[in-house]
Amino acid sequence: VAPGIFTRATALAQRRLKAQVRRTADALKQQHSAVVDGLRGAQSRAQTELEQTRAGFKRQLDSAAAEPRAAAARAEERLLAAYAELDRLRRGGAATGPAELSDGFAATRPMREGL
Repeated sequence: VAPGIFTRATALAQRRLKAQVRRTADALKQQHSAVVDGLRGAQSRAQTELEQTRAGFKRQLDSAAAEPRAAAARAEERLLAAYAELDRLRRGGAATGPAELSDGFAATRPMREGL
């Protein structure tokens, strides 16, 4: 075997190896870029979802806090109306004659005169 053939075969194998390494490296770079892009997209979607969840949670907290306040305000309004009605009845309670039935309350009077 001639020494020139071995040298040429080795050079050819080295060129083929370098080309294969270059193609493999390029393919790996493309795969890496695709994976990185996918991860960036997933991270962006997760960040958006997190912000939406936070905003929804804040709205739920505000709603949950507003509901008892509104119920307390409604109860206070009813209580004030009831006190006003009691005051009205107390002022009109000394009058003689039959009780009015138009106000929606039972026709009762305090028993101040006795039986």
